[in-house]
Amino acid sequence: MDWRKRREYEEMVDRFRHLVATLPTWSVVEHEGRPSLMDLEGGRLLLVLNSQWGPNLQRFFKTVDNYRLLRLIALLEVIPGEGPAHRAAVDFLTALRLEDTTPPQQQQQAP
Repeated sequence: MDWRKRREYEEMVDRFRHLVATLPTWSVVEHEGRPSLMDLEGGRLLLVLNSQWGPNLQRFFKTVDNYRLLRLIALLEVIPGEGPAHRAAVDFLTALRLEDTTPPQQQQQAP
């Protein structure tokens, strides 16, 4: 793999890392009888899973949390530059469509 392709791959991993780093740390809790996501740092309600898909989304958000996303990034960082694992990693990162996005402006929250 030439250095340009490697750099392109590293930039895709960096964009994914930035996306994950801007997420709050959450916990799945019950709020008013519904599964919800709670911000662990600020104690604020982030999301109420108020649909028929609530139990599935609850299981997903318990499984795919910030820590596990960071472990995925660590895995992507050590994938060799050649072979099927690298091709699968490039396909995954490309499917995220992070190449043409810029981070949204941080919204000001009232104290």
